[in-house]
Amino acid sequence: AVKREVAGDIAVIGSAGVVAELAALDLVDEYKLMLHPVVLGAGAPLFENLDRRRFTHTRTRALANGVVVLHYAA
Repeated sequence: AVKREVAGDIAVIGSAGVVAELAALDLVDEYKLMLHPVVLGAGAPLFENLDRRRFTHTRTRALANGVVVLHYAA
């Protein structure tokens, strides 16, 4: 219903839980993952409790600060 009411893209930023729920309902068209050059050593998995899926890589963009933006079609 939201996709019909909103012109353009709908983005979810910084909420792995919301993205996992949307993905489980097959409502995600594209993933844009921002890979930051930092090693944390621990943390929550990005796609916890989600069935194995294959994505199609569509684009990679490197930013000046070292972040790499990876685009995948769902």
